[in-house]
Amino acid sequence: MLFVIALLAAIAAGFVYFNAKRRVNKSESTLALVGLVIALLIAFMQVWTIIPAGHVGVIDFFGNVSDNTLKPGVNFVNPMANVVKFDARTQELKETMNVPSKEGLSVELEISLLYSLSFENANKIYKTVGEDYVEKILIPQFRSVVRGVTSKYEARALYTAERELLSREMLIGVPEFIIPSLMILTRPRV
Repeated sequence: MLFVIALLAAIAAGFVYFNAKRRVNKSESTLALVGLVIALLIAFMQVWTIIPAGHVGVIDFFGNVSDNTLKPGVNFVNPMANVVKFDARTQELKETMNVPSKEGLSVELEISLLYSLSFENANKIYKTVGEDYVEKILIPQFRSVVRGVTSKYEARALYTAERELLSREMLIGVPEFIIPSLMILTRPRV
């Protein structure tokens, strides 16, 4: 949008500049030339976008989402397109929940998932879910997987050496657009 405004300002400044040149009005002509240069500079700057380190960019051009994702750094883009930036760094999702055990006990469990968004799947996530994929997909899926896995094991497995086995099984159920790093089970209370 800024690109269009800058182009319109450049056209208006060019019109004023050439009109002032014909009338030999130097101050008006100089001001119009400065406006023209500034407007063209702003329009030119809209052709580039900067994706910060650890982020990924998705190009949305009037509802048409590009299949290519933008990597960190300076990227050349259509100035009319909207670039949506996703954080692809490792993040923590921490939950405290009551989960069922095999013997029917309710166990309060504090659990953390370290995850990062897959660079290659960011455009697919934006197309199908949107920017708030953590609230819409990841948290409900995470809770479901944790409850499903803990219901297969006895309560004592949550605070013995079997915790590692449970963690690995839970990581299998994490959605494919997420790169899970680590699952940590802490503080089980029966």
